[in-house]
This record gives sequence, structure tokens and C-alpha cells, in this order.
Amino acid sequence: MPQQAYGTGAGGIPGVGSRQTILAYFSMRHVDFAQRVAAASAAGFDGIGFGVTEYLRLRANGTSDEELKKTLAKHDIRILELEALRLLDDKSAVDFEHVARTFSAERIQVIAPFGDHKDIDLNAAASWLGSLAQRTADAGIHYALEFLPPTNIPDIATAQKFVRNAKHQNVGICVDTWHVFRGAGISSLADLDYSLVKNVQVDDGTMKPGMDDYIQDCIHNRELLGNGEFDLQQFFKHTPPDAPISVEIIDDDLDLIPAFERAQLQASSLQHVLARR
Repeated sequence: MPQQAYGTGAGGIPGVGSRQTILAYFSMRHVDFAQRVAAASAAGFDGIGFGVTEYLRLRANGTSDEELKKTLAKHDIRILELEALRLLDDKSAVDFEHVARTFSAERIQVIAPFGDHKDIDLNAAASWLGSLAQRTADAGIHYALEFLPPTNIPDIATAQKFVRNAKHQNVGICVDTWHVFRGAGISSLADLDYSLVKNVQVDDGTMKPGMDDYIQDCIHNRELLGNGEFDLQQFFKHTPPDAPISVEIIDDDLDLIPAFERAQLQASSLQHVLARR
């Protein structure tokens, strides 16, 4: 399969080689920006995920862009991905573009609407995202569409068709273990086009849902890598070997652990899983 070029990491987490590693935004819920940056650095991550809603809140409270940049520079950490732009949301797209340009973020995570707003025109949405990618191409901003089973982009096959319709090389997909194993399953990776993959997000969990509501389950009950039932070895075998790895473990119990320990646990779980390959 054709490969695409990815940003490389500094190799701060043993065993990941030159792969870029990101401590995802939702993995560090309720942790303030400075502490999150310091914890990610101490654990060996190359960068963090950042929420645009948090950015707007920080700015409203008087924190300047320069202060945020100084915090990042102090710990040699970058903002590598932004969470999460919904398709056809023009107002938010302006904010995401501003943050991505300001901090040289490489990727914007993109999701389709869910719930009462899920029935969007996918052709119009693909054209919209392609136009957005063209507008921001000068800044090297990429868009990683994350398929979600409760949306009308529920799986890899649909996501790949969508990004091809966007007709821009900076539009691709994010492959998340949760949405693979709780969705179409490991067999859905058989037709994965590596050239379309912008990043992978990794987590673990039980094969049987803990809650009836898909979204609620995935934001409360994920597990550290290796602690659940997902076949992560097969996942890594069938995804690009050099794609950036975003560790996204969203779990209520993990939220109770102090920031530095929480970041280290997530880094160590990634290291252990990769060491077993």
C-alpha cells in the first residue's frame, strides 16, 4: 500500500522509534494547560492534543497566546492535534484555523455530527472539508476524519469514500481502536488505504459495551492499553507502521489519578504493547 509522509517524533517513549506520539486532549480531562504540557513532556510524548473550546476559555480569562507558547517551549512540547471540528460547522472552523495557524498544529480532528443532527449531506460535507483544506494548505494543516459508529460515517469504508470525495491530499482519516473494535471490527482494516491515514488513536476496552449509549460508554469506560480485550497486536499489524500515535484513554477512574502519573501510565502502556509486537 502507498505510504504518506508523516511528521516524526523525538522517540521520547522507549520502543516507538521515530513515530510521533501525542497525549490526546481527552486523556487529560480536568488538568490545566501548564500541568498537562509538563506531564506530557515528562512522560516522553512529542506533543499534546488541545481542545479549541479550552483555548477560547483561556483567552477569555486573559491568557495570551504568548503565554501558552512559552509554556510549550519550556517543556519542548508541541500542540500536534486539535479536537474536534464537526463537519459543516463554519463558525467553529474559523476558530480551529486560527488555533492551528497560531500554534503550528499539524492536524485537526474532524467528526460527523451525531444524535439529532447526524443526517448531513455527505457529498456537501466532503466538498466543504476539501475547500477548508485548500484554504489552510499554506500552513500545512491536515484534517483527520474520525469515523464513529453512531454517525453516518460509521466505518473505514465510508470514511475512505468520504475523504476521496474531499479531493485534497491534506484530508485523510484517523483510525481509532475503540471505533474499530466496537464498530465494524478488526476485519474492516483489511481494506485500509495507508495513504489516507493521518494518525491512529489508541485505547483499550471490553468487547461488550458497559453502557447502552455508545458515546457515553466511549467517554467513560476506556482502559489503558493492554488492560482490555481489544486485539491491539492485530490493530498495529494492519495500520501504517509509521503513522503518528495518539494515546486517547478516556476513563473516569483515570481522571482520578494525578496528572504526571496519569501521563506516565499511558506512555508506559503504549510502550508495553509495542514491545510485544
